[in-house]
Amino acid sequence: MVHVARLGEQRVPFLHREHADEAVARWSEDWPDHPAAVEEWDRWRWEHQGPGGASTIRDRVPERTVVFHARALFLPGGERATAGLPEQWSVPAWEFETDRFTDRASAWRTARRPGPGQEVEAKVRGTDKDAVEAAFAEVCAQAVDRAQNPGKYGDTDEW
Repeated sequence: MVHVARLGEQRVPFLHREHADEAVARWSEDWPDHPAAVEEWDRWRWEHQGPGGASTIRDRVPERTVVFHARALFLPGGERATAGLPEQWSVPAWEFETDRFTDRASAWRTARRPGPGQEVEAKVRGTDKDAVEAAFAEVCAQAVDRAQNPGKYGDTDEW
């Protein structure tokens, strides 16, 4: 048997039932409004019909951490735009949530958004709140520079 923890829309397979139960219990604490349950699948069914097949079956409970985020948006010229969304927030994330999980203290990037607005987005995420806050100041400075000097970052055809 494969013990599949259904966590929201994701299915995470486990070799041992107690690991699936623990994942469901912890997920339910984090996301009480999202469905969470354990399903029993026979191994053949999981290997042939489950996402990822046999290689995704876990023999331990996945890592979970709180990931801190910060984001800002800058207009061409460097003026900060009001995004209407929170500038900083935190969420629990599990290692199987590859789009949200990180084990780094902080990581940041800037990106020019496509389209006529040419805004520059600054993003930071990490597991250390102080490191994320320090990196946020640094990424915002780079985003302002990128908004003011698009050619320096390869954001224009003239570069």
